[in-house]
Amino acid sequence: MLPVIEAPLAALAALGVTIAYRFAVSDRDKRLLRQSFALYLAPALVERMVASSKPPALGGEMRQVSVYFSDIANFSSLSEQTSPTDLVAAMNAYLTAMTDIIEAHGGFVDKYIGDAIVAVFGAPLDDPDHAAGAVRAALACAAALPRLERVAAAFAGRTVRQRIGVNSGEALVGNIGSHRRFNYTVMGDMVNVASRLEGANKFYGTTVMVSEATVALAGKAFVWRELDTIQVKGRAGAFTVFEPLAAAGALDPAQEARITTYLDGLARFRARDFAGAAEALARTAADDPPAASLLARARNFLQCPPDSGWRGVHGLDEK
Repeated sequence: MLPVIEAPLAALAALGVTIAYRFAVSDRDKRLLRQSFALYLAPALVERMVASSKPPALGGEMRQVSVYFSDIANFSSLSEQTSPTDLVAAMNAYLTAMTDIIEAHGGFVDKYIGDAIVAVFGAPLDDPDHAAGAVRAALACAAALPRLERVAAAFAGRTVRQRIGVNSGEALVGNIGSHRRFNYTVMGDMVNVASRLEGANKFYGTTVMVSEATVALAGKAFVWRELDTIQVKGRAGAFTVFEPLAAAGALDPAQEARITTYLDGLARFRARDFAGAAEALARTAADDPPAASLLARARNFLQCPPDSGWRGVHGLDEK
């Protein structure tokens, strides 16, 4: 019988060796990618990354991405008035809901810092639509927060708002850290700008603020309101910031009227016509926080005009 069964035995042995080799060597990289990113990315995105022929380079690579920063406004004061048990339950519900939205729009959560969320769009997989994805996620997160019943219950009906900043540009993306412990994250000046945009919302009463770099990439997919030209703390250059109001074609007439009035007031303000700016902005300031903010500055300049070197840049000295 030996001559008869030699061929089948050899085939089985070869099959076994092939399977073992594939599991131990050939599929090792795919298993490593799955294990590394399973806790950071949505399952569908992990599978896309595994199937991709361009895995992220270990140690980091320069990549065009969009970075999303969010924070709950006045979280410290809210948490002081909430029991630890209710606070933890509320934060778990909040972070879960926001993470699901971010992942659904193609992003991954880099880290949680208390109530803050840092997310990246455009990595680890290349995504030419990363800027639009980040803005869609920001608008969806802003709309979802008021509907989170556990959050509302934990804070006893007190208004809970979040601030979101989005910036796009080139950053270092990859495994960064020590030899024993590292994290897949993003680093660069554009990350710092995204963080500053999140904080800048409190000066304008806005929920979402994005940079001109993000607007240039996302373009006509949204309706934008130009807010101001600002200079943030720790950065020499000034840049223009915008508020995304809705997806293209989804703006209501009241929002359109507020945009028209605000842009009229902003143009007069930059032309040093502070009286005209105040007159225009006063029409909508009662129910439009950015208009109220700019109106206060216009009235202040009426009393104390800026010097001749003023170029309409609003310096933000706080983070």
